[in-house]
Amino acid sequence: MRIHLIFKIFFLLIFINGCTSNNNYNDENLNIDTDDFSDSLIVEDNLNNQRVSPYSFIALGDSYTIGEGVNEDERWPNQFVDVAYENGVDFDQPMIIAETGWKTYDLLNAINQTNFTKKYDYISLLIGVNNQFNSRPIDEFEEDLNKLMDEMKRIKKNDGNIIIISIPDWGYTPFGQSNDMSDISEKINLFNSSLRKFASTNDLKYVDVTEISRRAINEPNLITNDNLHPSGIMYLEWAKKIYNIWID
Repeated sequence: MRIHLIFKIFFLLIFINGCTSNNNYNDENLNIDTDDFSDSLIVEDNLNNQRVSPYSFIALGDSYTIGEGVNEDERWPNQFVDVAYENGVDFDQPMIIAETGWKTYDLLNAINQTNFTKKYDYISLLIGVNNQFNSRPIDEFEEDLNKLMDEMKRIKKNDGNIIIISIPDWGYTPFGQSNDMSDISEKINLFNSSLRKFASTNDLKYVDVTEISRRAINEPNLITNDNLHPSGIMYLEWAKKIYNIWID
């Protein structure tokens, strides 16, 4: 009986050792499979981390940004969002801080009085025509631009993007024809030179819509019924050019 018991214990130990070896082998295979699966998860996670929420956009300016004389959906910021969407880039509808007649310091006051609840991915600035129209000094304009830069930095995200847009030339409108067109253009060019320098100094993109505006003298459909402000047709051209320079 004792010998028989010894043999039973011996074979039991062999069986247990074999099971243990098999388990170790399976654990190794399981580790390999888990690593492969982890790699797949990492790849999938990277894909899921691609941006899915729309970009935020705020447009700062005057009558050219609020779209004096056109419907809301014809304003250039609204049409810009549409152009971006058609090209596969999704934006929220723009927030607009702009009013007809605003000069740089009017815009500054409005920004300071606004309670911003978030920061923005994209910010545009189109301002200065009323400084020129009201014969405000160019150095005042440039000082206000620096103040506006501080405000834009405050409301943009850390990786946010700012674009500066040139002042259109109202001398090439029917309204402008009753004034000295060459004098208006000369002064608009002076203000735009400051804007271009401002953009370069602050490493910002700059888009020239002035040349588009000067076509209005020969293309009346580019102007609204007030004979001064751009039509939705002109704003669409701006929106496309701004998109190509800013986003594309």
